[in-house]
Amino acid sequence: MGARRDDITSMQRVQIAIKVLNTERPRGTITELAEEYAVTRQTVYNIGSAGEQVLLDGLAPGPHGPQPQESTIQVDRNRLVRGALVLAGEGVSQRGVPRCLAELLDTKLSPSWVNGELAKAEAAATTVNANWHPAGGETLAGDEIYANGLPNLLVVGNDSLSIYALTRQPDCEGDTWGCVLLDAPPTPQFASDAGKGLEAGAQRAEIAVHQLDWDHLLRPLWGQVARLERQAYAALQAAEERATKFDQANTPKRLAHHFAVWQRLEAEAEEKIARHDAFLTLAQQVDAQFALIDLENRQVRDPVAGAEALRRAGEQLQAWAGRIYQKLHTNLTHWAAALFSYRPLLDTALAPLRDRWGAAAIQALACVWQIEADEQRHPWPVCERQARQRLWEKNLDTAFSLLGPEQLWLAWDALSQTLQRSWRGSMLAECVNSLLRPVLNGRKHTDQGCLELFRFLHNVHPFERGKRAGHSPAQLVRLDVPDDVLTLLGLAPKVAPEHREVSI
Repeated sequence: MGARRDDITSMQRVQIAIKVLNTERPRGTITELAEEYAVTRQTVYNIGSAGEQVLLDGLAPGPHGPQPQESTIQVDRNRLVRGALVLAGEGVSQRGVPRCLAELLDTKLSPSWVNGELAKAEAAATTVNANWHPAGGETLAGDEIYANGLPNLLVVGNDSLSIYALTRQPDCEGDTWGCVLLDAPPTPQFASDAGKGLEAGAQRAEIAVHQLDWDHLLRPLWGQVARLERQAYAALQAAEERATKFDQANTPKRLAHHFAVWQRLEAEAEEKIARHDAFLTLAQQVDAQFALIDLENRQVRDPVAGAEALRRAGEQLQAWAGRIYQKLHTNLTHWAAALFSYRPLLDTALAPLRDRWGAAAIQALACVWQIEADEQRHPWPVCERQARQRLWEKNLDTAFSLLGPEQLWLAWDALSQTLQRSWRGSMLAECVNSLLRPVLNGRKHTDQGCLELFRFLHNVHPFERGKRAGHSPAQLVRLDVPDDVLTLLGLAPKVAPEHREVSI
């Protein structure tokens, strides 16, 4: 009973155990401890044995590094519904959701139960989306995506990546998409690819600026450059292999045969190299117009001169044989003006910066920004890189002399935020559509409710990295979103799991 006495503190028990476990303890130590704490000698021995066991358990070797915590969760209906929603939002099919939950939570569910719960969530998401009124004013981008033979239109904000509209319609005519764009918040610019339905819809909605997408022009352009380069290298390799066979031949007929074939392959290789070099020059001329800032005159690129340069490049491709060249010729000729529609809005955005820090300083910093942006897009030859480095230093020195160290960084931050916005296309809408495609592919039948649920889940999901990290699209358009976003769909809050340390 003495070992359970409350008047003997933990520290005192530790000291007793240390003295008992000491193999060189003086004779009579046990008796002295028993008399000091008014316990029996057996109690002292028991405290020593308990201390020895604690040391053995605590000092036993175990796995290296930090150990995870084992979570004990309560599997109830609410958790199953939440799990089904998250899995469906990530593109898992209705039949895949029960299999995932059965493996994770040891709970068997039927696909019909999953479909029923998803239908309830879709109805709730439709109501939430309709009641939300996000702050507008940002530029928008739209993109069509087809599923089950029907067109779907996605409209997102270029700054927040918030989905303003996601709708399925029976056709993709201008009147249909025009009505969808009219329901979206007012925008100074709408960007899309060259689809005729969206172009007509933007006209019906009387959107002032319709910007065509540069990526739809540059992607096939540089793709063809890569194909021509592979063809040229393959032709060179074939000629080199034939030259090796010629060196190994030892009869006149074989020498003559290999030499004739080598001459033909060498001519083909020279032709393909020349074709690649000519097309590469055209591609570089077109790609140079993508830059927002013209480094020669240190101004925002002139849309008239830029469009004329694209048309000239397109006219040169008209004589090239091949479907890809005719497509590029048509795009360069007909898209030229609409690819520079962003210019008035960019001038308007830069005007306050020029008024605050001066046109000369903003021009110099804009050149610095453009040089760095170009370096991220394409590696430059050494001579060109050196020339651009000197130009970068010259413009930075100019800006420093005009602004000083403190104002320089303020102006740079403001200018960078302005120039790095999405001015030249609908890439952001297409990025969001790439997330939507697995969801549509995972469901045998999709309807407007499926789209509404995807829209809700996308808008409330926080970004994990990038300049928007830690914020959801809904928060960026100043909507009030709770920490547990699924409660907006009528679900109960998730019960926090219990934790305990485990070793693995």
